[in-house]
Amino acid sequence: MKFKRIEHVAIAVRDLDAVRDTLARIGIVCDHEETLPGPGVRLAMLPIGESALELLEPQREDGRTAEWIRERGEGLFHICLEVDDIEAALDEMRAKGVKLRDEVPRIGHGGHRIAFLDPASTAGIVIELVEMSGRH
Repeated sequence: MKFKRIEHVAIAVRDLDAVRDTLARIGIVCDHEETLPGPGVRLAMLPIGESALELLEPQREDGRTAEWIRERGEGLFHICLEVDDIEAALDEMRAKGVKLRDEVPRIGHGGHRIAFLDPASTAGIVIELVEMSGRH
């Protein structure tokens, strides 16, 4: 398996509007925002070349993003790597002994198929794999 690119780097923030507006002043402009009720997070995508920054603001106190900020503060939340075939990528990860947070791909933001690796197998770094269904 070959990773195609870093699709995005997710940053957990307390105030999405403030961070988005600050980045816009230096030329990093948001092209998409949405709220995901399931994980209880509001997100903003800020493209930079072929990759993007993803800002994540918790919308409820019991979600992973809120927990992350309580434990670690604002900052890097996860790295998303694009793959051609997410099932094949997960099979390869299993064969290499990597634990998976998502055993089966699910639909994520933009309708893309995603799956997270367990950070216990990736030196504490949360890694998301994505198979793009088209550019967002």
